[in-house]
Amino acid sequence: MLKAQADAAVASGLVGLTLGEVSHVPGCTVVISGKRRIGGSKAVTPDDRFAIGSNTKAMTCAAIVGLAQRRGPLLSLTLPQVFAEWAGEIHPAFTQVTLIDLLHHRGGLPPYNGSGPEEDAFIAAVDADTSGQPTTMMGRRAYFARWLLAQPPATGVTPGRDYLYSNAGYVLAAAMIEAQTSRAFEDVFDETLVKPLGLEGAWRSPVPGEQDVLWGHEGTVSALAVVEATAESLATKDWLDIMAPAGHWACTGAAYGHWLEWHVRALRGELTPLPQVYVDDLRAATGGRYAWGWLGLATPNRVLLMHTGHEPGFMAEAVMDNKGGFALFGFSNTAHFADDGSSWVLSLIDKALAEVLKQQSIAL
Repeated sequence: MLKAQADAAVASGLVGLTLGEVSHVPGCTVVISGKRRIGGSKAVTPDDRFAIGSNTKAMTCAAIVGLAQRRGPLLSLTLPQVFAEWAGEIHPAFTQVTLIDLLHHRGGLPPYNGSGPEEDAFIAAVDADTSGQPTTMMGRRAYFARWLLAQPPATGVTPGRDYLYSNAGYVLAAAMIEAQTSRAFEDVFDETLVKPLGLEGAWRSPVPGEQDVLWGHEGTVSALAVVEATAESLATKDWLDIMAPAGHWACTGAAYGHWLEWHVRALRGELTPLPQVYVDDLRAATGGRYAWGWLGLATPNRVLLMHTGHEPGFMAEAVMDNKGGFALFGFSNTAHFADDGSSWVLSLIDKALAEVLKQQSIAL
């Protein structure tokens, strides 16, 4: 069933695809189809790691909530409380913004999705700074946080109140964790999430390198091109990489299926390593609300928890019933967004997942 849908999507233009389904526990069914690189002969393998883009955000949330569960009050800390050394530089609009606000996209920060002027403004500020640049990931995140919080909030929103999806908010959240623990966020992520849940994966730069065997592709169905490093992307790679907590995790289909399997178990009421606050909020999710890296969507028969991800050349989509009835996902090394926000890639993944639900007689 899954294999037929994956093959059909590849036949319709996707370069490669992995589909996964959790309909009972324990266990997850995962299939693969397609090629590692357009025009090449090597097929996608079960060991290939797909960049999952913003689907990383739920993992980042679970890691931070897990840390808060161990350390006590953490989510309610404000930006000035954490960044006390330079709190006087923080724009007054941000002084009441908390860690939880950032994770729920209520920080009032620009999107930083790669298509706005805010990235150019930051790089220009870096280039104009002659005092020397930090050389570590932690140092760069702190530098970015200090610069960003001195700027005005995004137009038309009130920080701490209004929803505005922002990758920058997750960078600041990671910087807050680093300031509180004196440890790299990636190490905290490994300790509080990867090891307890037995997950497998790795952080992947959005700038392709020689170590990558699975190549990303961007474009319309008739004009796909391999995503390769450019002089510009290499020049800014260190700053692009600080966005990791917002969307730079990569994993196999089997590994992501294991992640969703924990959710299905937890949402059904089983005790799991997932933080209980995280699970309770997902179980109580309502349509149109964002909670811990998931967007709630109310349908006639249930509430779905959904998220999509986009990294250069890669797209991901996951959906699950918030009571643990099922979970599905699709990852492709193909990506595209039209000017109107539509995506033929996500449409094909949507079609494949919908057909699986139909064949399982699961009514939405």
